[in-house]
Amino acid sequence: MSALQPYVRIDHVTKRFGAFEAVSQVSLDIAQGEIFCLLGGSGCGKTTLLRMLAGFEAPTEGRVYIDGVDVTEVPPYDRPVNMMFQSYALFPHMTVAQNVAFGLHQDGVAATEVQDRVRGMLAMVQLEGYEKRKPHQLSGGQRQRVALARALVKRPKLLLLDEPLAGIDPLAVYEVSKIIRRLRDRGLGILITDHSAREMLKLVDRAYLIYRGEVVYEGDAETLV
Repeated sequence: MSALQPYVRIDHVTKRFGAFEAVSQVSLDIAQGEIFCLLGGSGCGKTTLLRMLAGFEAPTEGRVYIDGVDVTEVPPYDRPVNMMFQSYALFPHMTVAQNVAFGLHQDGVAATEVQDRVRGMLAMVQLEGYEKRKPHQLSGGQRQRVALARALVKRPKLLLLDEPLAGIDPLAVYEVSKIIRRLRDRGLGILITDHSAREMLKLVDRAYLIYRGEVVYEGDAETLV
């Protein structure tokens, strides 16, 4: 991956919340078509890094670049990025199809295109026939795939996944892992956070281990196990 030009660059980023330094002088590059993982325990700063890439948090210091453009002060809706939250954040009163289509309707996409794109996304995550179900009628793994389809339907160039393998059964882990690999093969840059190197071992290209807001390891995930 080192031969590829970075699509994402985090340059000496620090994030403070009052006197607490959640992220300290972190720099990293991510190439398109690369699955990159931030590993670390709860409170280590990995989700804060993810939120700064998405635009939900602003760095206290440092810059964020996507596709060669400084996006440090660009709002989330103007970045070629989408994020799947660990909680999935599905709307409980909406059907599966309505949840996936929500962002497209907000962007004013034509109704016929919305239908086509939602249908294609649900096929990709293997949820055809679930269009009219509500989130409470789905398993945890199925809800996760709905959230993934919603994140992808706007065709981002960078996908951010906050602990996507947490809290789902082994079969769902296998299915989601297959989807993530297919996305990588299409050239999508993917940044994942997780707390367990073992779960990520066969999935990621590179990993950073974060501890107390600082990078303490960079390289192949296999050596972390």
